[in-house]
Amino acid sequence: MRLEKREHPEARDELREAAFWYDDRESGLGDDFYDAIDDAIARIHDWPRSAPVFPGWVDTPTVRSMAVAVFPYRVLYYLTDSSFVVLAYARERRKPGYWQHRLDR
Repeated sequence: MRLEKREHPEARDELREAAFWYDDRESGLGDDFYDAIDDAIARIHDWPRSAPVFPGWVDTPTVRSMAVAVFPYRVLYYLTDSSFVVLAYARERRKPGYWQHRLDR
């Protein structure tokens, strides 16, 4: 069974903002960023438990961190019975854990 992808609204907003930022730097780079994100999402669909657990994470749900090729970003997500929930499209140098308030606890 293929897991459904869900996104926190703030994650969706930060993805769009990052793509705009890249496109402002170079025309078409925002599309390349979206393509790299799509590749990371496809890897999550295919192997949802393959990404490492977010460093130091010991809480439930287990938050995983999938690297995005070429760009300094990670897709942070957790699994449910029927879906994976994207919490953040996080720039690697951004303050760690800024997204934790997005968890449904």
